[in-house]
This record gives sequence, structure tokens and C-alpha cells, in this order.
Amino acid sequence: MTTRPAQPPVDIAAILKDDAVAGSLPADAQRVLAAAAKIEAFDTATVLNAAGQPLARLRLVVAGHIEIIARRASGDEVTLGDIGPGGWATWVGCMSPTPPDHDFYSSADARYIAIPTRAMRAVCEQHPLVYPRIIADLGVRMRHLMEWTGDSVMLGPEQRMAKLIQLLARMHRIVGTSGTLQVTQSRLARMARCSRQSANALLGALEARGLIATAYGRFEILDMTRLQAFIDGDAAVR
Repeated sequence: MTTRPAQPPVDIAAILKDDAVAGSLPADAQRVLAAAAKIEAFDTATVLNAAGQPLARLRLVVAGHIEIIARRASGDEVTLGDIGPGGWATWVGCMSPTPPDHDFYSSADARYIAIPTRAMRAVCEQHPLVYPRIIADLGVRMRHLMEWTGDSVMLGPEQRMAKLIQLLARMHRIVGTSGTLQVTQSRLARMARCSRQSANALLGALEARGLIATAYGRFEILDMTRLQAFIDGDAAVR
């Protein structure tokens, strides 16, 4: 029988202090948020907030990711957002009185700092200078969405999958020339709006080009520069 290694403790106050949004608040406001917050941990994929239900907690991702999914009555679904470590889920749900009309899902092996939305709203009302930081955070997410919307139409199938992997790496704040992206093939297929068989073929083609290496539940991005060059249509990478 195998056991998982113990997870290191989460220092809520330190993480909030280092965050671009929460860290811009005065120290006393950060202490208020830290006192109201709790750590959530999920070993398996879990529904955090169902469509039509008010968002009771704003979550800052420490590990894992939160996927935002829209569904139709027919059962069709599409991923609207994927929020990795360092991201907030979500400012719109926190500030708007209207319940979200989509589902929030936690990945497996995930941990979050969960702050009651009422506590966050109260702090923001007392310190309105934090709103530009929130707007900037929303702006980054909107730019990612617009980038994917445009490029996914103009790129060929292999480049489109490469773009999705590259964009997810940026959203999960993977920096440097290489890195590990924790994502399953089935999730990539859903986000790319293709079958699992098609996704598997496209990922195999990218692996054959030496751009990624596949493993269970994750992908190793071997060279971010070469991956970008392939997306841009550099013939040398083909």
C-alpha cells in the first residue's frame, strides 16, 4: 500500500501578502482576510460551485486548478476558463449578486485559500484602491480568452493544440524554457472541442516533433521557445 507524501503547510498570511491583489491592501486588511480564510484540499475532482448557486467563497489557487464549465441541456459542455496556481476564482462571481450560470470544478490534488465573498467585498468597499488591481487581473484573463478565440480559428489542428498547451502553461504561471503542465488528455480534448482520439493523435504529433513529452495526467513542455516557433509557423520546427 502506498501513501501520498505529506503536503507542506499553507501560510495564508504569507501567500496573501505576496499576491498582486491582496498584497496591495494595507496590513490590517490582509489580516482580516487571513482570519476569515480557510484552506480547502481536494484529493479527487470535485464540484465546488454548481450553476445557479451563489458563489459563497472566492478561491485563490495554491495547487491544482479550477475549471469553469458551461453546459447545455443536451449535455454538451465547453470550458470557459482554467485557473491555475496564483489565480482567483473568480472576481466576477464574487462581486456580482447574480449567481454564476456555469459550474466550478476542482482538479484532483488541489488546495485553495477560500475566503467568504462577503468578507472580500467588505474589505474592498473599505479599500477601493484595490479595484484597479482586480480589474488588471480580470484584464489578463480576458486577453488570454481573446488570444485563444482568435488563434484557434486561424491555426491548423496541430498548431491549435500547441497553442492551447502554451496558453495553459502561461495561465498556470509556468515560467522558464520548460515546465510540467498538469492536465489530462480528456481535458485538453474538451477545451479544444475535439474527440479524445483526435486529441491523442495531435498530442502524439507534437511529441514526435520533440515539443512535448506525454505522461499520465501531465505533459512536459520541453522547450517553450520551440513551441512558440511552431505556433508561429517556423518551418525549421516542422
